[in-house]
Amino acid sequence: MKLALKYLNAVLEYASVLHTFWIPPTFIAWAMLFSSCQNTESTKLFEIVGPEYSNLHFSNDIAIDSSFNALAYEYIYNGSGVGVGDFNNDGLQDLFFGGNQVSSRLYLNKGNFKFEDITTQAGVTTNKWCTGIAVVDINSDGWKDIYISVAGYDKTAEEMKNILFLNKGLDENGIPSFIESAEKYGLADSGYSTQAAFFDYDKDGDL
Repeated sequence: MKLALKYLNAVLEYASVLHTFWIPPTFIAWAMLFSSCQNTESTKLFEIVGPEYSNLHFSNDIAIDSSFNALAYEYIYNGSGVGVGDFNNDGLQDLFFGGNQVSSRLYLNKGNFKFEDITTQAGVTTNKWCTGIAVVDINSDGWKDIYISVAGYDKTAEEMKNILFLNKGLDENGIPSFIESAEKYGLADSGYSTQAAFFDYDKDGDL
């Protein structure tokens, strides 16, 4: 970059002596390219926060074999979805990762990009092929709930029922506690679900 500017100044000085300011267009383009590619700390918008710092170790690993692969199930690599919501009402956004062959995981935001895995304590482990996550306060009690769409390959209707984790508030340790309530709320759909969206269709105040 310094060399390009030095050469440009020399060309300008020479041009002033000749009373002409013609500069090869290719050089102008080259100099502009180098000047626009400066990468300084002040221009960075994002930075990587690794799992060794954040404690976000979730990995949606898929195990394939000769009978279960992308040829047998074309949606195998569609993913499971991520839900973002303040599940303990502390003002910080927590993360819920859906799992296919692994359990979904709930991470509590501890601040400063550090998280705590509270999956077991919160009661939100899963053993279904989860395909989408919706965060919603389904009963308007002020606590964010989690609705999980479910599908899968060669599964029974029972195995493909969607999941609703109802947030019951904090336990004695300040951990949000959930209870599975899809059947109770009429949301245990057993079709090939991908993602759900909640809204007040009839404008009666309920989702």
